[in-house]
Amino acid sequence: MRSCFRFSQLIILPKTLSKPFIIYRSSAGSGKTRTLAKEYLLLALRFKSQEFKHVLAVTFTNKATQEMKDRILGYLNKFANGVPDDLAEELKRELNLDDFSFQQQSLDVLQAILHGYSQFSISTIDAFFQKVIRSFTREAGLAGDYRLEISQDEVLVEVIDDLIDELGSNQQLTEWVVRFALDNLENERAWDIRRSLGDFAKEIFKEGYKSIEDEVETKITEPNFFNKLLPELLKTRNQYVGFIREKAGEVVRLFDKHGFEPKDFKYAAGGVSNVFRKLYENNTLNSAFIDLLDGARISNEYQKSANWGSDKSPHRNTINNLAAERLIAVLNEVVDYAKTNLVKAVSTEIALNEFYSFGLIADLSRKLREYKNENNLMLLADAPKFLNGVIQDSDTPFIYEKVGSFYRNYLIDEFQDTSGLQWKNFFPLLANSLDQGYRSLLVGDVKQAIYRWRGGDLRLLQEEVEAQIGKDRIDPKLLDKNYRSSAAVIYFNNALFKTAAAIVSRETSNSISDRVYQDVAQQVARPYEGFVQVQFVDSNKDDDWRATALESIPALLEKLQDTGVRLKDIALLVRRREEGQDIVKYLIDFKNSDKAKPNYQYDVVSNESLRVDGAATVRLITAVMRFLLNPEDDIARAEVAYEYHRIHKIERVFTEMFSVTNQTVFDSLLPPSFGKQKAYLKKLPLFELTEALIRIFELEHQSGEFAYMQAFQDAVLKFSTRERNDLGAFLEYWEAKRHEVVIKVPDDIDGAQILTIHKSKGLQFKYVIIPFCSWKLDHENMREPKLWVKSNEPPFNQAGYIPVKYSSRLKNSYFKEFYDEEFTRSYLDNLNLLYVALTRAEVGLLVMAPLKETWKKGTAKAVTEIPHLLYNSIIDSENLAKDYDIQSQLYRVGTQVAYADSKTEASAAMIHLSDYHSSAWSDKLVIRQSAKEFFQGTSTQRDRINYGIHLHAILSRMHYAEDMQQKFDDLVAEGMIAESDKANLKDQLDELLKNPEIASWFSKEWEVRTEVPIILPAGVESRIDRLMIRNKRAVVVDFKTGEPQKTDQRQVLDYIDTLKKMNFTEVEGFLLYVKSGELVSVVQKKVKAVKKKDDQQLGLGL
Repeated sequence: MRSCFRFSQLIILPKTLSKPFIIYRSSAGSGKTRTLAKEYLLLALRFKSQEFKHVLAVTFTNKATQEMKDRILGYLNKFANGVPDDLAEELKRELNLDDFSFQQQSLDVLQAILHGYSQFSISTIDAFFQKVIRSFTREAGLAGDYRLEISQDEVLVEVIDDLIDELGSNQQLTEWVVRFALDNLENERAWDIRRSLGDFAKEIFKEGYKSIEDEVETKITEPNFFNKLLPELLKTRNQYVGFIREKAGEVVRLFDKHGFEPKDFKYAAGGVSNVFRKLYENNTLNSAFIDLLDGARISNEYQKSANWGSDKSPHRNTINNLAAERLIAVLNEVVDYAKTNLVKAVSTEIALNEFYSFGLIADLSRKLREYKNENNLMLLADAPKFLNGVIQDSDTPFIYEKVGSFYRNYLIDEFQDTSGLQWKNFFPLLANSLDQGYRSLLVGDVKQAIYRWRGGDLRLLQEEVEAQIGKDRIDPKLLDKNYRSSAAVIYFNNALFKTAAAIVSRETSNSISDRVYQDVAQQVARPYEGFVQVQFVDSNKDDDWRATALESIPALLEKLQDTGVRLKDIALLVRRREEGQDIVKYLIDFKNSDKAKPNYQYDVVSNESLRVDGAATVRLITAVMRFLLNPEDDIARAEVAYEYHRIHKIERVFTEMFSVTNQTVFDSLLPPSFGKQKAYLKKLPLFELTEALIRIFELEHQSGEFAYMQAFQDAVLKFSTRERNDLGAFLEYWEAKRHEVVIKVPDDIDGAQILTIHKSKGLQFKYVIIPFCSWKLDHENMREPKLWVKSNEPPFNQAGYIPVKYSSRLKNSYFKEFYDEEFTRSYLDNLNLLYVALTRAEVGLLVMAPLKETWKKGTAKAVTEIPHLLYNSIIDSENLAKDYDIQSQLYRVGTQVAYADSKTEASAAMIHLSDYHSSAWSDKLVIRQSAKEFFQGTSTQRDRINYGIHLHAILSRMHYAEDMQQKFDDLVAEGMIAESDKANLKDQLDELLKNPEIASWFSKEWEVRTEVPIILPAGVESRIDRLMIRNKRAVVVDFKTGEPQKTDQRQVLDYIDTLKKMNFTEVEGFLLYVKSGELVSVVQKKVKAVKKKDDQQLGLGL
């Protein structure tokens, strides 16, 4: 009986009240998801069945969200049906419930969740923030249907194009861009600034900039900020370089006067004469310049005149005498000056390198705001900052009410990837909950923090949360038992990362790595040994060892299959996507070669192998689209013919398909219906076009292509609903983005998976192969980030934050502390990346890495690469070194055998489609094209008439002024307006015609055409509202009933461009907004507003 269940049994323990906030530190494979599910169930089952509505669990990916929901519902279903489970016993003990009460409460909660699923609050952090923001659209100035834009790159392209369009009309911007381009040329960079400007503009989306954005914008908007700062920087740099070049130039000219050559000096080309020449010719303060000044010969050997001239030179005595008399003093003067002023000069040089990009940041921010307002969108990168502003200025319960839920308990997953702004947004909500005694928790592992480039800040979990919440309210718990990996993998990682963390701390002179990895040791939970193998390959050149590693992959796959391992249980992890592509290509070639052994498989599955643009049907459809856009495109013609015949296995002479310049021959190669419908197809919207092409080219029966066609049509539909429904624009978009469109890999495909280490986070595989375990601990060349730095030293003390490129030169600048921090964080990031890679394996781990001679000898100056760190960690570890064989350069432990799975996978029955269904919507739906009776009703209905629409209709029909009355009568006769509306509409039309420019259009000196059909360059059909012609002059007018939009101008520009191609020498374009009376003159390259109305003219009042 239910009466057995008593809520008095569910009490909050005193310990929970005193320390309501739990921090779980969970290493890899330690049962984090189970722990989260258990904590959620403890909260949901503790009180009445509706308690789950007040619990918010936050994860960082949609996949993790769904996994957690499925797991919680699965547990509740087991509990409700009385299925024995270890977790059930734990929960009953902690909740103090008997079997019947626990089963009944589980059933109640399960039913409550299923009936109120929308309140089952487990979501990604971004989804939660968006839910809050939706409640604040009015405060944000957004329309309720605003769009959240995830792709920042596409927005940037539009914003930079808009910025470039202002050149010429915006004098200050033009001057700055010209200086920027000239600076690029002088420094041997591309003159076209779009790319460098685009790279810099990405900084404004990053959280590092968002946190200082207000301070930066306040400073750069000060009058003449850049014009004051630039001369100071140039003066400092030029003074420094000028002094050194002047002194070095004196010496070089002296050498030339005496006819000295490099061979006359000791060390010849490496001697002191070249030191002076390099100082004289140098225009920049790069690392080579700094190394030149720090040379041991300058500070020691060249201080003695006898070491200047070569013993073999006839000028030896002359050179040594000059050195004693003058040259040593000049050398020391140069070196002393250079070293004394080096930090200031280098700081100035570094700042100047990014100065012109920085100078455009205000314009970029302005154009970005305009773009977002025009398109009613919010960028995903803006959401945390916006919400932070709302939360800071609001009472926390008010926020709850706006969101529509009152959350009492918060569960935050993967906290090491939480950004500073995200934490600031959560903290007030969490603090409010804790102040009321409610229980909350977070789970994370700083060793797996690999998303700093996305804003993640491991320092939050490492130290800051504890400081903000307070130790007295925190109950820390360590999950140190590994339920994922075998004993060999666990012991290897325990020893390896204890040593590696110490090495990284030593290399960075910072103990944070040791602190992060202090809890790395894990206990073994799984009952099998497993194996680990690390093979080092001699590396003279980068390509040499990589070729060896590639050639080893088939043998590794064969050996695993010998022990009964399925390919689907193997994962190959890579650092970069390009490495994955290399593996796919190599294994495909190997499989088709005579090297492949019978009865072995070499199949791999990766996003690259399932790219939609590689499907034959998709290639055919896009080729047809290109041909429709440009019938003169011979390559598109040939591809259409080739793909069509290949898909349908039609025998044809190969050369015929590529000799399609003759239209008749081309049409004969394709379905007859295509030739008949070409003109019709060009007019179709994008999605309907794809549907039509699938039917015309009979692609409905290509069973192996259905998934690719579906994914392609999804991409078309997404583009056409969010962007322009234009064939040319789509093809341009497809060319840029096609490599990103892939189909999801089904779980039951028997092929080894290839994925990046970042993608593998949170996943596990029975066997893991890392064929290219090689990347730098510091930032890779050409991938160095921008740092926002500041200094109290002049002239930077008045500049605030400025952007600089990360490089080792920062060590000799005012910004050294920023460099040191980034250097340390980069080393830790890459150590964490190695940790994630090596902890994915359940049974076996196979690693290949390069080994340089200097590493083996121990003569390398520093540990700068992951394979060097891996090698040193094995050699320096007492537990690992004993299993490393120096001769074969192989670390091996455990036995390579397969382990049977205790679980049998239930395979769901698959439904196979025999056809890809496609049909024309016009066969299913008939649209009524008019509704005249709408206006022939009651006065209430007539009150809703949009007069702007009717004015548009009259203006589009009138040729000349005397036609006005007749057109009004026609509208009444057609039922579009009522008789009583005529007077009001006529008054408003008269007001418009008081504008002399508008009135002149209805003069009989023009040849007038209305509603003129026109084919635009992209093949799209449109209609010009009014076209007036006189000799070779044409005036085109577009009437608009709504508010002005940027796309209005683009449309008129298309009309103008088309008319010019029709040999009209003088073409003018106008937009008339009938609602406001605003008249806009549209000309190519710029748009100017014409005075809306005469001073005495009345407004229309619409």
